[in-house]
Amino acid sequence: MSLVSPHEARDFPLQVFRSLANSAINIPYATCLLDGHAWGLSIVVESSDAVRASKALEAASQTAMAMQAGGAILSVFPHRRKPEITQMLFEAFNREGIPTDALASSPSAISVVIDQDILSRASDALFGPFTFGAYRTPEDWKLAQKGKEELYKEVVASYQEKRPKVYGLEYQDRQAFLQVKLDRGQIATIGRVFGRLAQPGLSFIFLAAAPCGETGQEQIAFCLPMTEDGPFQDAFREAMPRVVLRSMAPVAAFSMNGPHFGDRYGIVSELLTAFVNNQVDLLGLSCTIASITGVVPSPQLMLAIEAIRDRFDIPSVIERT
Repeated sequence: MSLVSPHEARDFPLQVFRSLANSAINIPYATCLLDGHAWGLSIVVESSDAVRASKALEAASQTAMAMQAGGAILSVFPHRRKPEITQMLFEAFNREGIPTDALASSPSAISVVIDQDILSRASDALFGPFTFGAYRTPEDWKLAQKGKEELYKEVVASYQEKRPKVYGLEYQDRQAFLQVKLDRGQIATIGRVFGRLAQPGLSFIFLAAAPCGETGQEQIAFCLPMTEDGPFQDAFREAMPRVVLRSMAPVAAFSMNGPHFGDRYGIVSELLTAFVNNQVDLLGLSCTIASITGVVPSPQLMLAIEAIRDRFDIPSVIERT
């Protein structure tokens, strides 16, 4: 499901995710981006929850929503946040003409949402640039998934903590937050630009795609060290001069994961409640696998950490350099 807020309202994402939490709807995937004047959200729910989710979102958002049935989430891990992994994924899909409906990264994986009818083509495409140790061919991978369909569906939110438990909270400061607007279905074409970023030690600590207010367009956002902001913008404009590129700095990105993050409702709602109550300005959010990754302005980093600690059980806070 994709929806765009009618205006820049601080609590719009909270209204949306609180409505889903109140309806006890699990969210295996979600992205949320602010493009300067409106929020764009992409949300995936189980097909059995689609009708309830649609009603809950329409009541909460009071805005137009696009819903697409028959989606599948395909994740590649570990990706170690390397730009070259994203580049190879994009180029493989672009070469085979495989459109992506949504995109998000976590500390462990990069996940794409595609039409389930092209899942076989998409998995075949990945066996070109990538090698998977456990599966020598796409057929090996497909055989390994057989019989697990019901097992996957049985992973449900069976335990609701009063304070959601977190394995750890990590953050990285002095980043540049870049947003690129493209014609819908063209995100995979920017893989060649990401290839120019590949260098030892450089990583994407945030990467997500979402709809935007302009008709027929979508946006992709990511974080880079501030020292790489200028060179990347130059390379991007040289390769794709017609694309709209926006940058904000300094920002900080944070990530956390927990035992129930991938299969229980209310996690995102808790986080957004903490931010709204403490007036933290969220810029972007990515929720996939069992992780949440977000971006806030650097001056609000410590406030954001304290807000998270107030709502979550966090054993450690670690700064990445």
